[in-house]
Amino acid sequence: MMDRLLKKCIDFHGHKCLGLLMGWRTAKYAMKLLEEKYSKDEELVCIVENSSCFIDAVSVVCGCSLGKGNLIFKDYGKMALTLFSRNSSKGVRVYLDSTKIKRDSFEYDIMNKVFNGNATKKEIDLFKKIKKKREEEFLKLKDEDIFKIKWICRELPPKAKIYQSIKCDTCQELVMETRITKLDGKNLCIECRDNN
Repeated sequence: MMDRLLKKCIDFHGHKCLGLLMGWRTAKYAMKLLEEKYSKDEELVCIVENSSCFIDAVSVVCGCSLGKGNLIFKDYGKMALTLFSRNSSKGVRVYLDSTKIKRDSFEYDIMNKVFNGNATKKEIDLFKKIKKKREEEFLKLKDEDIFKIKWICRELPPKAKIYQSIKCDTCQELVMETRITKLDGKNLCIECRDNN
């Protein structure tokens, strides 16, 4: 029987995949280590280090999102997250040791063919079998065997702030005041500034 929280992750993301499972397990483990529950407001702050399926699971499990301002994205390309609790002032970085997940170049080649629409029916069927096997193997691994943790002691990021909107003098669209540039006496959004 599927874990209720995993089902919510799959429903939110749209499908089950290894990246989503990695995010789900990493987030659950971080929450367990901090002894925390879903963040209804900004009780938790999460820093994610990749822009993959991983993040969708983290949002569902932890309750951290860009919209609430308690999800921070760092483009490091790592299967890791750092979770901070405003309740306890504790933080933990959980890193998935992906050397525990066996993938070879053939698997990446066939995966890319499928995702790019260049795979034959036989290759698609093979990819589905490999994908299912990898997911099953991953779910059998123990948390202690696949995660590395580091306790973090540092000042928490400030709570999200709501900024005033200012009209760009070129495109006339409203822009968050922190993203406006003054140039030759005009208020410019990033896009208009860069195309000027």
